[in-house]
Amino acid sequence: MKRKIMDLANQKAHAKVNGEKNLVTGRKGLARNIRALEELPKKDRLDIVKRGVVFVVYHWDGELHFGPARWLGYGKGRKSNDRAIIAANRINNIFGVEGPEKSDKLEKALTAYCKALGGKPVREQHKFWKKDCIKKIDAMLEQLDN
Repeated sequence: MKRKIMDLANQKAHAKVNGEKNLVTGRKGLARNIRALEELPKKDRLDIVKRGVVFVVYHWDGELHFGPARWLGYGKGRKSNDRAIIAANRINNIFGVEGPEKSDKLEKALTAYCKALGGKPVREQHKFWKKDCIKKIDAMLEQLDN
């Protein structure tokens, strides 16, 4: 019995280390991943966005855009198979915010964004970082562009 408990503890510790291995470490990494997402062709962006559950929301060329936390939160913009919650916690730490949470308004905006990309979201309910975080992300992107 003790061995099973130790094996389980080791598996959890190993999963935590692997899940945090490629996380972005700061605002520059997150901005780099947002740019990488935006540079993809519409079809590829749709394929990534439509499967998202938890979203970073930001303005790009004057429009509201959405990036899945799990895709943006990991190094070099690669989607990770680890849970989105690890990426969400990192994003919370980077910006000093709490979140994400549900929003009917942002849900409608996400559906419109996916439609503009040529499709629709796979899931019906999502979570988003709201106003304070959107302002911080927009400011970060603007500052890094200058």
